[in-house]
Amino acid sequence: MTETVSIRKAIDYEKSLSDAIDKILSDLGGIERYVKKGDRVALKPNLLVFSSPSKAIVTHPLFTFVVFKKVIEAGGEPFVIDSPGSGIPFTKNSLKSLYRLTGYWEIFKDYTDYLNTDTSKQTVEIENGLILKRVDILKPLLDADFIINLPKMKTHTLTFLSGAVKNMYGAVPGMEKTRYHSRFRDVHDFSKALIDVWNVTKPGLTLMDGIVSLEGDGPAMRGIPRKTQVVLGSRDPLSMDLAICKLIGLTYNDIPYLKVAIENNLSDGNYNIVGEAPTLNDFILPRTYHGKISIDPISLYNYLVFPIFSKFLVEKPKVIKKKCIRCGVCVRSCPEKAIRIDKVSAIIDYNKCIKCYCCHEQCPEGAIDLKRINL
Repeated sequence: MTETVSIRKAIDYEKSLSDAIDKILSDLGGIERYVKKGDRVALKPNLLVFSSPSKAIVTHPLFTFVVFKKVIEAGGEPFVIDSPGSGIPFTKNSLKSLYRLTGYWEIFKDYTDYLNTDTSKQTVEIENGLILKRVDILKPLLDADFIINLPKMKTHTLTFLSGAVKNMYGAVPGMEKTRYHSRFRDVHDFSKALIDVWNVTKPGLTLMDGIVSLEGDGPAMRGIPRKTQVVLGSRDPLSMDLAICKLIGLTYNDIPYLKVAIENNLSDGNYNIVGEAPTLNDFILPRTYHGKISIDPISLYNYLVFPIFSKFLVEKPKVIKKKCIRCGVCVRSCPEKAIRIDKVSAIIDYNKCIKCYCCHEQCPEGAIDLKRINL
């Protein structure tokens, strides 16, 4: 069956957001199709790092709150849940700090008990997984009657898109996410793990915050906020990510996990867009993306020569010493223990580095850049 992706315009998080979500829910059959009276409904935003909503790294708290209220109106019992990036200890106190620093505590000031701080996990055995045989998942998420996925529209230096499918990787608790980066160093294999986690969690509805998105070297501090003024909705995260590709001028072949999904017959690549679909052809992609070809010599070189020598030319994380505050987040986030802190800044051992970019993603100061050594 061809899935529907609804795209509606919302110019801000105050005036037009609620109407946009109402239109999307109507396009998808109404909220009563998904939420039944008494259902425990998990709302899964992207709360990657300690970051102000204005930086467009996390799903905006007002976005999540609007969905929260609509679930209550439908008779459901919602709660907010996520596991942040590996640079943040996965503890009750750290989760409370995460909610405060991302603006959730203030917006949910009358509902703070609905912000999950339960760090328990459950091992799920996977039959016919693409690469995983078992995975640990947040137990409260598994115990929910229904999951609403609330991703942020962002770029990503490893997978190029941090969309609906990848947001469910936050269902893996804490530091366990780094274990998969270490185990699956090839992005194709890592993409299989992403698909397996999504298949285990199976959110029944996805609503994406694209009012202010993140372009450039996302998904965190090195990305660039951009007003894109869209909200997207679909029952199928794969269809939503395919629709985003269309908006920003890419195809499924450009996004490793979408390519994996289609190669494994999890999607036929077809979807139906309803609503308002803007074109964002000038959307800035991560510098790690080398798929586009144009007539200038540098682009031709990147397209023709780079794949052959990619092992030697791939971007490496580089510490910006004047910005580094020696906080140690990069050390905690590195799956290969390739980073140490000296008297001046973090130091990266490139003999151990696997170019997963977790340090770049997690650095709260944007003090890790990506640099490529050209021939």
